[in-house]
Amino acid sequence: AEPFGLTSMYIYNKRGVSSSLSRPTKKADWNRNGGALKVVPTVSFRSILESLQNFEIDLIMTDMQGHDFAAVSSVGGLIKEVGVKRLVTEVYKDNVVSYEGAKNDICRDWLPHMQFVGYVFEGLTRMKKNGKEALVEGFQNKKQAIKSCKALFQKETTASFAEYNAYWRVEGIAPVDLLKTHYVCPRHLPWQNGPRFTKEQYAACCQ
Repeated sequence: AEPFGLTSMYIYNKRGVSSSLSRPTKKADWNRNGGALKVVPTVSFRSILESLQNFEIDLIMTDMQGHDFAAVSSVGGLIKEVGVKRLVTEVYKDNVVSYEGAKNDICRDWLPHMQFVGYVFEGLTRMKKNGKEALVEGFQNKKQAIKSCKALFQKETTASFAEYNAYWRVEGIAPVDLLKTHYVCPRHLPWQNGPRFTKEQYAACCQ
């Protein structure tokens, strides 16, 4: 991919929080109006990683509305070469496809690729209505995930919305308790009365 460019994006949901480079696979309250189409600037994931090579990268989180796997897989082993210790990536599960043409399945795409580039699957979580995350049954570690995926490979893909957070660590570093550390900074969501932080607290976050 080119380091910089332009592309079209479909704008969905309040404040555009569900906007994507692809159309949703089915109708829902947040996308019934079809989504405004806008031209937006792009920066390749490779360019971002290369710009951070002189920094220690504890964590990368992605939430790309179906395009997480396309971005991460596009850089191959570079993500390990630049020293990224951990990742949290939004993924599909249960053979669900949320956005047209977007490969992002935990079983079919993520598990084989991340193992190939040197990362260990630590667990899958889903946000509950109370705003807290919970580990997903059958995907609480690599062994469980492999067993669950074998059963899912026998089923057809369906159009639906069911996205999860997958946690990864580079081979050779110690595992953590996902639900206690949350990898580990709190989220800042002012429109949901989320926590406010001083500049000093932001500066100290994750150190």
